[in-house]
Amino acid sequence: MATAAAKPSFPVRRQDFEFSSVPKHWVDNDAFMTHLFNALSSLFPDGETFFVDSVRAVRDQIDDPQLQKDIGAFIGQEAMHAKEHGAFNEAALTHGFNIKRLEGWIRGMLDVKKVPLLNNKRCHLAGTVALEHFTGILSAQLMKQEDMVEAIDPSMRKLWVWHCIEENEHKAVAFDTYQALYDQDVVDYALRMGIMVLATTFILFAIHAFTLELMRQDRQLLNIRSTVRGLSRLWGRRGLFSRTIPEFLDYFKPGFHPWQHDTQFLLHRWRREIGAK
Repeated sequence: MATAAAKPSFPVRRQDFEFSSVPKHWVDNDAFMTHLFNALSSLFPDGETFFVDSVRAVRDQIDDPQLQKDIGAFIGQEAMHAKEHGAFNEAALTHGFNIKRLEGWIRGMLDVKKVPLLNNKRCHLAGTVALEHFTGILSAQLMKQEDMVEAIDPSMRKLWVWHCIEENEHKAVAFDTYQALYDQDVVDYALRMGIMVLATTFILFAIHAFTLELMRQDRQLLNIRSTVRGLSRLWGRRGLFSRTIPEFLDYFKPGFHPWQHDTQFLLHRWRREIGAK
């Protein structure tokens, strides 16, 4: 068990954001980019809860005091992310965007009881490790693209910067928990890589499908200019998603660890920007 000497490597920051003044199109005054971020927000309440549950389910098997403390902080951060994005998703109903409906779809997709082969603690944790890698590199890429951050309305900017910071602070906790518990052999490698492929397919499908659904709700499906421009900002040569591909592929290298992608300089820069300790 954790000792009094061990302290978490990162803090849990209690937040209570206000969403009453968020404009309808709060990313660059653009429908597609706003609904991309709205779609991402729809993933977090149940996605973060899944992450918490998968790590909590094996926590009693961890002997390392430092990792125990970091798991506690991981749970605290992720629970706060779920709370704040849930509150935003509720507030978006005032603009006619039913993000809560999308949350229900995610809840159904994460119901692994429907797939008995994957319904065990090891696969749940492997899925968390995979998706934490995805969210870690995506949030780091957003922090690197300062023009994208500046395009977010001030009423929402701190929420997203705060979330990105914390995704990078705790990006190795699920990975380290998995490595502490399970043998690292060829069978395990195949399992983790297979789950990464499944998780990535799931998350990319959800993001794009949900963005289109929100565009439909906003009566913007025929806004071809916004859609084409948005897809370019995601998948173009310098796009938010396309620039994560090399770091995404690093996950498939034997011996990979999340902190091989050193994002401390980003953490220092953006903590100062929002006054986070």
